[in-house]
Amino acid sequence: MSKLTDIQEQIHEALDQVELLTRVKAHLAEVELKLTEAYAKIRVYDRQLDKELKDINELESIGVRSLFYKTLGSKEEQLEKERQEYLELSLHYKEYKAEVELMEYERDLLKKKEVSFPEVKQKLKALKELRQKEILTGNNERLREEMRLLLDKMDINVVLRKEISEAIQAGEAASGMITALARELQAAGDWGQWHIYGDRAAKYSKKQSIDRAMRILPKTRHAISIFMRELRDLGENQVQVQLNPIQFDKFTDFFFDNLISDWIVQQRIVSTLNNINGTKTSITRILLSLRQELANVEEGLKKLVNEREKLILE
Repeated sequence: MSKLTDIQEQIHEALDQVELLTRVKAHLAEVELKLTEAYAKIRVYDRQLDKELKDINELESIGVRSLFYKTLGSKEEQLEKERQEYLELSLHYKEYKAEVELMEYERDLLKKKEVSFPEVKQKLKALKELRQKEILTGNNERLREEMRLLLDKMDINVVLRKEISEAIQAGEAASGMITALARELQAAGDWGQWHIYGDRAAKYSKKQSIDRAMRILPKTRHAISIFMRELRDLGENQVQVQLNPIQFDKFTDFFFDNLISDWIVQQRIVSTLNNINGTKTSITRILLSLRQELANVEEGLKKLVNEREKLILE
């Protein structure tokens, strides 16, 4: 085995520190959990002690005759019993309190050690970058080529991860706009059923829903076009998702007080709503595929990072 360089030795030392501090972090979490439980138990002890003390005070203030009729026992015997219970509880409380103080002391020590964790991790990261440069400029041709190949693959995966994430974000935005559009059209369709019977309020509400849908439509088309652009950036040219032309511009012409015009609008709303829901289903399927692809890229990137780590530590 070849002799370790100075940077490699520093890396191994930093790794040992990270491992130690990782254990410190885990131990600290365990101690803090125990302390949380202990504080809760102390509060219970406090309530019990208050109750016992209250019982003693009440007993001392009760007359002998009333005590006799109440308990058929001796006041002194009752007081002694209550005092014994209070004393026993106090001893347990003090013992537990001392244990809690030890845990608090241990927690404070661990916290002092944990403070250096980010600094050590940053130091390790910087050392690994130095080692990477050392490999890329060194005389070991095998290590040099392996490192270059790994870095190229990592770069590709990082870019792909970014593009997939952007496509998912755009798809979710488009899906949200489609949901809003469908909601307004559904409302317009529902109100239309009442309009058949001549309800003027229903007629007005239906027009309001369609007006809102008309305002949402351009934003929806824009969101879908952004989603399509992101998909093209991914090279997914075979995926074709688009809204079929939806004619809203003539909808306002159909608001008359006769049954036939209302029926026509109803049919158009149903047709448009079916088209929109179909588009949303397509987008949902693509998003599902993109999320799976993102998971695959993340896993691949993780493996590449691990390979790089192994190479750095050689």
